[in-house]
Amino acid sequence: MSGIWVLLSLIFTSLAGPLSKGDNAQVTDIDSEMVKLNITKRESECPEGQHREGQFCCQPCPPGQRKHADCRSPGGAPLCVPCSEGEEYTDENHHSSKCRRCSVCDGEHGLEVEKNCTRTQNTKCRCKPNFFCNTSQCEHCNPCTTCEHGIIEHCTPTSNTKCKEGSRSNLHGLWALLILIPISALVYTQVIRRRRSKENGYQNRMASNAEDMPMIKDVDLGKYITRIAEQMTITEVKDFVRKNGIEETKIDEIMHDNPKDTAEQKVQLLRKWYLSHGKKDAYCTLIQGLKKAKLSALADKINDIVQKDITSQQESADLQNENERLT
Repeated sequence: MSGIWVLLSLIFTSLAGPLSKGDNAQVTDIDSEMVKLNITKRESECPEGQHREGQFCCQPCPPGQRKHADCRSPGGAPLCVPCSEGEEYTDENHHSSKCRRCSVCDGEHGLEVEKNCTRTQNTKCRCKPNFFCNTSQCEHCNPCTTCEHGIIEHCTPTSNTKCKEGSRSNLHGLWALLILIPISALVYTQVIRRRRSKENGYQNRMASNAEDMPMIKDVDLGKYITRIAEQMTITEVKDFVRKNGIEETKIDEIMHDNPKDTAEQKVQLLRKWYLSHGKKDAYCTLIQGLKKAKLSALADKINDIVQKDITSQQESADLQNENERLT
């Protein structure tokens, strides 16, 4: 009986040995994989402030420069070149191959240059005299208010004028109100009548002009772009091209490519719109777009320029034909 127990003990011992070895082997394999992952992770990471460029971790370029080529050794400096003075800048350490474009202070929005753009600092704008802006990121300055009854606080670049109120007494104001009410009612009635009369006359004139105006569809606006730009403000041009298919990024690119030259900005924006639109119906699109923007006077002025030029060309052609016929 004791021999049987000894035999069973030996069998259990022989089975336990391989099982224990298998568990240890599995644990060893897992630990090995974790070590490999940690090594790979350490190899992909770079020290603080450096950035992997190809196979090496590289130092950044300093402010005022951009990366031209990667570094050639671990922790080395890349080849950096200066930004274009007065046109581009970088104001901190970076790993980019491009500089940032300098901002433009738009005079038509009440802005002027306080500090010119350098390689390490963007343009700094401020409000022109008699303009103010009370927001932290100011892209548009408003004209200062003019006071009729005296000033409490003068206008500053960051706050509007504070005006004194009128000094009339309450009794005086009451009497004035009693007198003005019937007068105002009479004036209002007359104004309404005249307005209706003018509107009827205007509508009749517009209908007549629409009938008289030749339907010009395929005018070559290319030779008129500069003259049209002279009649429009930069705000009107930007608003028109934006509503007629030119993307905001393209508008910004044209604005930045022609800094401090509003006239050239207007010409390039209109020329970009005309090239993307094509000759067909471009003239109608321009005139109708301006009228929709409540710029009918401007549309009429541009139409007059084109009509006179076309008429002049036709008269010259007729005169030439007549001379050829007579000869």
